[in-house]
Parts: sequence; structure tokens; C-alpha cells
Amino acid sequence: MDVDMTRSGENNVLKLDGSWTIERANELKRMLLEALNSGESIVIDLEGLTDLDLSTMQLFCSAHRASLRECKRVALHERKSRSLKQMVRDAGFARTLGCHKDPNKSCLWIGDWKS
Repeated sequence: MDVDMTRSGENNVLKLDGSWTIERANELKRMLLEALNSGESIVIDLEGLTDLDLSTMQLFCSAHRASLRECKRVALHERKSRSLKQMVRDAGFARTLGCHKDPNKSCLWIGDWKS
């Protein structure tokens, strides 16, 4: 299965497996909107991810910014594969500080992205 969303009360876990690149951007956008609109928080589990690109990371950022406007929460699951960490570093998304639109310092890309 490439995508699975489970609900637990007001919280959603969106589990993505396989390759999520520009070809699947519309599908991912739809899933992120559905998860955001149907709960108070989203946890994105990327443990089974094999590939992602800038469009995927930008959609995650967009969902995070939307969650801030709606007083909701979007976070990446704490389990991160070595390949995911490498992809995030290669794309230049790994950060020590979030963007100026993130007063809560909850940026998805802050953290330990070293292998």
C-alpha cells in the first residue's frame, strides 16, 4: 500500500510508502488536505518511503503552514530512515531554525537529519 491514513480521535496518521514525487503531487495534496480537515493533528510517517522530491517537501511545508493558521499540528513521525535523511539533506531542507512563518518552532525540517 502506498498511502494509508488512520484516525485516532482527532488525530490522523498519514503513512506513505514507496515513491512520492511530482507525478503524485495532486494525490498527496488531496490526502494532506483531507487529513488536515478531518483532525486536529497530522503525523506523517515516512518510514517506508523510497523516494521523494522537492514537490513533496514543499507540500509538507504548505500543510505545516496551513496547520499553523488553523491552530492545528503537522509533524513528521520520529522514525526516519537513513535514505530519507539523505534526501532531505541533499535537497537542502535540513534546518536548525524554521522559517519566519513558524513562531511555534515546529518546522518539519528542524532536527537531527544526520545518518
